[in-house]
Amino acid sequence: MKLLDFSLGDEHKMLRDSIRRFCDKELAPIASTLDEEERYPFDVLKKAGDSGFVGSYLPEKYGGGGSDLLSKAIIYEEFVRACFGFNLSLNASDLLFGNNVNKLGTEEQKLKYLPPVCRGEKLGCWALTEPDSGSDALSIKSSWVKDGPDYILNGSKTFITNAPAAEFFVVITRAPGSKKRAGGTAFILERGMGGLSTGAPMKKMGSRCSPTGEIFMDNVRVPASQVLGTEGEAFNDMLKSLDVERSLTPFSSIGISQACLDASLAYARTRVQFGQPIGNFQLIQEKIAEMATALEVARTFAYKVVWMVQQGMKVTKEAAMIKLFASTMVTRTTNEALQIHGGYGYMREYPVERYLRDARLLEIGAGTTEIQKLIVARELLGKI
Repeated sequence: MKLLDFSLGDEHKMLRDSIRRFCDKELAPIASTLDEEERYPFDVLKKAGDSGFVGSYLPEKYGGGGSDLLSKAIIYEEFVRACFGFNLSLNASDLLFGNNVNKLGTEEQKLKYLPPVCRGEKLGCWALTEPDSGSDALSIKSSWVKDGPDYILNGSKTFITNAPAAEFFVVITRAPGSKKRAGGTAFILERGMGGLSTGAPMKKMGSRCSPTGEIFMDNVRVPASQVLGTEGEAFNDMLKSLDVERSLTPFSSIGISQACLDASLAYARTRVQFGQPIGNFQLIQEKIAEMATALEVARTFAYKVVWMVQQGMKVTKEAAMIKLFASTMVTRTTNEALQIHGGYGYMREYPVERYLRDARLLEIGAGTTEIQKLIVARELLGKI
């Protein structure tokens, strides 16, 4: 029997070292400023695109790197370690937008939309959530109707990553009167289309450099060439595409947790109280040991789920498990990191207060903790 190898090969190690150097030079030094100014660094995004770190797993034909999903996971973690908000927007662009266009789009759509995204020149976004539709994704009200050869779209979306700054939008709509999975249709929209507008960036607790906002569709007329996938099949297409997205989401928690551990180790070695570094105190050691152990478990499980996706295996249960474990882990880890830093941790002079604010999203976005528990239980129990 062949044993699974959880170690990184030389190629993946070289990638990790390369992206880490990039982040330490271009992103980590300005992360705090970006958070304070609520500003997305488009110049860094372009540099990341030039370096091959955007769309790394998308086909080379469309400007991507043509690498595997594990490479994307490694890049994902390192970007988050340096600046969660930067990766949140990049990921919405090259994964949520890019991967769906790559899997469902026509050849013309792929050639038009993927290269500028992979070059870091344009941001894309993927829009499902609405003011009255969050965890209950099938209850959306945004609609499409046929008008001759065209489609007319109406409705609104909210809490959409990149909406205020994106040039390209994938929006999920449904036929009026349709229910559950029937009638869903996805469209690719472009900024500047008549009737399409976006709101101002929302004021958020964390991930403040990543713009989040609303999308408004008021009789937006689009040709059939803008349909993504098959008319009426958007909800089924969405469920089929979730495995890749779900397998990578935990690396947000892992990246922030790694940043917390790094900061806590450095602080515990240098902060002196009662005549010695606080790292000599057993209660501090306990916190660090538990943080490191949970992080290692999460990363190993996350690598397994990525491996399963690459093998073409169903990961509904496993992806929900690691999302649940990693997101609750990072909540604990950021709290412990702040506690280790004491009063200084509460101040913006140190990054751990930003890590804590950023981490709180991860038990809400991409499926709440409660929804992950329901998915795991449903997969285990089946029909009763």
